[in-house]
Amino acid sequence: MMMVTPPVGDALLRADAARSAMARLLAVAGHDLKQPLQVALMAIERAVSDGVGPRAAIRLGQASDALVRLGRDLDDLARSSQVDNAPTSLGPVLLGPLLAKVAAEWQPYAEVVGVQLQVRSTGLRVESEAAMLATILRNLIGNAVKYAGRGGRVIVGCRRRGGRITIEVHDDGPGIPPGRLSGIFEAFDRAGRRDGAGLGLGLHIVRQTAQALGHSIGVQSRCGRGSIFGVTVDRSTGAALDNISALG
Repeated sequence: MMMVTPPVGDALLRADAARSAMARLLAVAGHDLKQPLQVALMAIERAVSDGVGPRAAIRLGQASDALVRLGRDLDDLARSSQVDNAPTSLGPVLLGPLLAKVAAEWQPYAEVVGVQLQVRSTGLRVESEAAMLATILRNLIGNAVKYAGRGGRVIVGCRRRGGRITIEVHDDGPGIPPGRLSGIFEAFDRAGRRDGAGLGLGLHIVRQTAQALGHSIGVQSRCGRGSIFGVTVDRSTGAALDNISALG
């Protein structure tokens, strides 16, 4: 039987159409799934206000924090699915408050799983888009906390590199095997993990968002020694706030 290969142009058009359809699906799913989350959060708030024991209140608070974090993840997913179609406007972003805010979102989870999460303070400004940069950092910090494991440590800080700033996320987890490094930013890649820890979309979202912003992403990892993920951003001109507590 003779096989007929479609023209390359037709294949590219179909691939673009498939990507567009998937982007729309992810955007709609990210939006629609927020409704049941809001209902669950309201139910938790009412249960606490109706009166529960101290231990139950703590557990309900942890559940509420997890649902809030899930809502932010859905927002990131919906936003990342549209990055190719949405114009990006860069401007000055003060890193200190942004890093503190994103780390605070992960702090309750880090405490539950026994991971020490530390952010080095900084007064630097970079040229970026605050919400999209927060998406990158949220996924990098969350990824590090998940991989560090109980008793582990995650440190977030900045390095100055001439006119650029690299925001680094260090963890002392098991590290990533060298053979896996080239594929960790692909969708659904979980660096060989089989423990059910996520779908493997976090680093894919990081790469897509960074590309839309024109930022570069880097990773260093050694098995048994942990990993360092970094996003390198142009320093905002005219920012004289240099009271940075850098990593080195």
